[in-house]
Amino acid sequence: MCPDAGADLDIRRAGPADTVLLQELYVEAARWRVSQGILLWDEKTFTREYIAGLMADYELFIAYSGGEAAGCFTLQWSDKSLWGERDRGDAGYLHRLVVTRKLSGLRLGTRLLEWAESYIRRAGKTYFRLDCMSENSGLNAYYRNAGFVYLETVPGDGWSANLYEKKL
Repeated sequence: MCPDAGADLDIRRAGPADTVLLQELYVEAARWRVSQGILLWDEKTFTREYIAGLMADYELFIAYSGGEAAGCFTLQWSDKSLWGERDRGDAGYLHRLVVTRKLSGLRLGTRLLEWAESYIRRAGKTYFRLDCMSENSGLNAYYRNAGFVYLETVPGDGWSANLYEKKL
């Protein structure tokens, strides 16, 4: 691995031409998570229609490094289903963050979070919010180490999510 891999990170809004690359990123992430015992995503979920739906419903971003897809994430401006009464229009919500395994260990996830934070701040929001499955101790620690504050655990049907926010 080249020590400068990821140094030229280019993050932009994803479009239909990025569909195959997005599918590859999400399927790779789903497979890796399963290999780690994290049963969060089913790789069959990430169809062309699913990706098109993400583009239509959210702001879907893709990061390139050296002309290759390096990672992606979605941003949305409301998330009542998880955040309930806390969702008052003053936050940006990050979901579906992935970094290709080929570039893991290069702090790309941190750089994507920093970029998203700046984007949310420029949109005039007060909070940067995200969630993750409560049983994923590694990811929970990652978000706390990135400066997010744990607020509460929200139960779902057979799952629970920890809510995190960062005041901007």
